[in-house]
Amino acid sequence: MKIGILGGAFDPPHIGHLIVATQIKEYLDLDEIWLMPMYSHPFSKSLSPASHRLAMTKLCETEVIKASDFELKKGTTSYTIETLELLKQRCPENQFYWCIGSDMLKDFQKWRRWKELMAHHNLVIYPRGTGVIDLVPHVSQAFDTHPLPSHIYPVAHKDVVITNISSTLVRGRLAEGLAIDYIVPKAVIEYIQKHTLYRHHE
Repeated sequence: MKIGILGGAFDPPHIGHLIVATQIKEYLDLDEIWLMPMYSHPFSKSLSPASHRLAMTKLCETEVIKASDFELKKGTTSYTIETLELLKQRCPENQFYWCIGSDMLKDFQKWRRWKELMAHHNLVIYPRGTGVIDLVPHVSQAFDTHPLPSHIYPVAHKDVVITNISSTLVRGRLAEGLAIDYIVPKAVIEYIQKHTLYRHHE
């Protein structure tokens, strides 16, 4: 199978994640997209308990969008290159495509073994918060390579739907007592209310 992986904190998961996942599946004709919550953040950001983040992510599952606890089960900070190497060892029958938001490109060269990651793995870059016009040269600059290798896929289609929804935005709205209807799946909103999450989140 061809599987796209959308890694992140999912603190909480939101409609933006699903918009991105759906389009990447369509754009690359993938079989599934895995939403993969991280155990802890490589850059030391504090996260809600993993059990809550995984449970909320599972509430977003569809026939083709699946929640994966692959990084959570390791119980330690995961790095993209190590996760992909482990996946290739354990599931050699699958092809994996790691999805990166364009907002992450500015720090890409700080990622562990970023040159190996770029050279040996399928990477999908989707636009976050900006248009697609300059996406390809932006990716080339971040990866320090031109032209881009064939296993690097900028999602630069003119009809791509771009969203600025983020978990930070959702937590901020909750902290201010604002509605999150239509930007977070209904089942996730109910989970947040049931477990009184993000009430005192900065």
